[in-house]
Amino acid sequence: ARRKGAGRGEKSAASDKAEEDPEQADAEGAEDRPAKRRKEKAEDAAHEEVPSDRGEVEDDEEEEEESDEEIVEGGEEQDEEEESEDGEGAPGRIWRPGVDEILEGEQLDYDPASYDMIHRAQVEWPCLSIDIVRDDLGAQRTSFPMTAYVVAGTQADQTFDNRIYMMKWSRLYRTAKDGCDDSDENDSDFDSDEEHEAQLVAKGVSHPGSVNRVRAMPQACHIVSTWADTGKVYMWNLDLQRKALDKASDKVPTTSKPIHTCEAHKGEGFAMDFSPHETGRFLSGGNDGQVLLWEPVPGGWNVAADSPFSAHTAAVEDVQWKRTGGSTTTFATCSVDQSLRVWDVRETNRKKSALHVEKAHESDINVLGWNPVMGELIVTGADDGRFKVWDIRNVSAGPMANFLFHRKPITSVDWHPTDETMLAVSSEDNTVSIWDMAVEDDNEGRELPPGAEHYPPQLMFLHQGLRDPKELRWHPQLPGVVVCTAGSGFNIFKTCNV
Repeated sequence: ARRKGAGRGEKSAASDKAEEDPEQADAEGAEDRPAKRRKEKAEDAAHEEVPSDRGEVEDDEEEEEESDEEIVEGGEEQDEEEESEDGEGAPGRIWRPGVDEILEGEQLDYDPASYDMIHRAQVEWPCLSIDIVRDDLGAQRTSFPMTAYVVAGTQADQTFDNRIYMMKWSRLYRTAKDGCDDSDENDSDFDSDEEHEAQLVAKGVSHPGSVNRVRAMPQACHIVSTWADTGKVYMWNLDLQRKALDKASDKVPTTSKPIHTCEAHKGEGFAMDFSPHETGRFLSGGNDGQVLLWEPVPGGWNVAADSPFSAHTAAVEDVQWKRTGGSTTTFATCSVDQSLRVWDVRETNRKKSALHVEKAHESDINVLGWNPVMGELIVTGADDGRFKVWDIRNVSAGPMANFLFHRKPITSVDWHPTDETMLAVSSEDNTVSIWDMAVEDDNEGRELPPGAEHYPPQLMFLHQGLRDPKELRWHPQLPGVVVCTAGSGFNIFKTCNV
């Protein structure tokens, strides 16, 4: 990131368009954990209000803070250019978030060349959780403009203002790279300013309480589960809202009844996951320390409330089914009790897990994720900012990787869907990091610019400019594209090196 003079203060073009169009907004460019974690109310987010069936997409130059890392000393841009032309001056210092200070009158700006694509969007209230809605537009889509479908749940000031949003983000064009002469940049992606305008269409449904977590069924993404701060877990059929995204003029109800409600947990929670192997099979884990198995039956679900998985001694923070590797009945959980457990639903004794890493971290474990390519690997992220990679075949040897880069709690982790060594991590330090575990340090003996020692060689990219990031996902159909939600809104981006 380079420093530049502080902020614009003008209302965004997206906001002006949103006021004119009741269905969509266009623009250029494009829970305290149980006791302590990542659920913060909307008063912490100064968002412009937008009716529930639309959102706003922001120009990628309207944000006050962005990534990436290189810092140029504050001063007149003309002086900087003259100094560069003369070849004089000390080499630039690498920006270190959480270490270096931004002086009064300065802000971070990003180099457009560091992104292949970056767009931002907002709805009326900040969202704690997000999930990808799979579509039938094709797998492994790499051409621009891109289209993505997403579901999210809000954290509003008032209970009656909360919504589940089905969203379609379209016309996601490649980011213009100033000064780039690459012929690829002169293709049809850049025909006109009009074509550069990204588009967001959102269809909202009222939700009883704030949404702690939202998940879409991978086999039928119009079936969505939510966990409310009231302690209830709901199943919803949002088929009308999903279909209406492709026909923005269609009017759909803004209220809907859940197709199933579970009140078996003794309080609220965050952990839930649909099985990728068996349609409708579902897990929910709560602050009561229990994990419930939901089996689909005609007309709904049979929730095994009388036989929970109950070995954890504190709140269950995250749960996920094993993605690959032969077993369709294995899942993992992590907890405030600092442990990692692996279970098999066929085990009749549900007070005993198949694998138990008692002190997986020295602090509460917030999130976990199974590797979708190398099925025996799990990543865990904790309150102390550490994330670790485990091989469940040999946990006695300790974690395969142990990183302490982030300076505040880890809020989300997700493996790349096709690259077994790459993962993304979000943190309360207002950054999203992308890592490649296969990278080795090849800088030995080289002279590096000041500040470079702050960054491990496995760190591929550091995305900044968010406030209070909560959850992220790699898009399984758009290679290299990351979607994340934060107190400041949504980001969808693809970096130049992934």
